[in-house]
Amino acid sequence: MDTMFAAQIGRNLEVYIDNLLVKTPENVVDTTDLGEIFQQVRKFNMRLNPAKCTFGVLAGKFLGFCLPAEG
Repeated sequence: MDTMFAAQIGRNLEVYIDNLLVKTPENVVDTTDLGEIFQQVRKFNMRLNPAKCTFGVLAGKFLGFCLPAEG
């Protein structure tokens, strides 16, 4: 995962073993960040489990990260 997503980790992606957390600094959904991650997923022929995908989380605990509403 570190090799596949080296350019995104820390910038717009956090990775924990096989979990991905795409993040944006703004309070708007940035499809550019998602598109960049999906492009890497396709490049390495990864498969995502739709039952485990969640989009638009604004606040709460997610994958061990505390996501405040303020960002």
